[in-house]
Amino acid sequence: GKTEAFLLPLLSALVEESRNWTGSSPPGSNWWEQDGDDFEEQRTSEVGRLPAMRALVMYPMNALVEDQLVRLRKAMDSPAARAWLDGNRGGHRFFFGRYTGRSPVPGSKDNPWKVTELRELLRDNAARAARVVGDLDRRYYLPMLDGAEMRSRWDMQEHPPDILISNYSMLNIMLMRQLERPMFEKTRKWLKESEANVFHVVVDELHMYRGTAGTEVAYLLRRLLNELGLTPDSTQVRFIA
Repeated sequence: GKTEAFLLPLLSALVEESRNWTGSSPPGSNWWEQDGDDFEEQRTSEVGRLPAMRALVMYPMNALVEDQLVRLRKAMDSPAARAWLDGNRGGHRFFFGRYTGRSPVPGSKDNPWKVTELRELLRDNAARAARVVGDLDRRYYLPMLDGAEMRSRWDMQEHPPDILISNYSMLNIMLMRQLERPMFEKTRKWLKESEANVFHVVVDELHMYRGTAGTEVAYLLRRLLNELGLTPDSTQVRFIA
């Protein structure tokens, strides 16, 4: 039940906020099926809402991230979830994405070799997902490229997912690089849009962070809040441990 302890508050906040969304979130084109050097963003046709991180879920290791992705796919990208969002939220999605060293692909989208690398990876993912689309026991172990899960780092850099899943090493890197700067800027803009918007910070295995390691994580989270224009006692941040 630990997963539900943080997932239910996140979903509740998303359901409440999305009452005021307009427009829709079309899935975008399957650009990887075409040959060439052009990359197309996953949410380029989205209108009616601000893209931003509504929550950051932090894990101490990538193995735990992989396990939680299965749970998030069941909760936020199942056929039932898609049907509810289509019927009640105009086709919007509650987007989530894994942003770790394993997330495709590092580097710049202006590099044609990197675009080719991502294209081949997405083609492979699409083929694997097609084989299990009707198998509910296996479907959630793979990303579905037409749904709520973000496909690549580039997609998340341009349109931050509502729920970003990462670890402390990657967060430290993100806070230092220009590539990820739009993710924090757009989240700050969303927070300024309304005082009712609350950024959630979920810290898994909190009891592990003691001594020197705990101090490093504490200062890292302070840097994150400062980047978003928040203070620890702000009414616009909620910590779930």
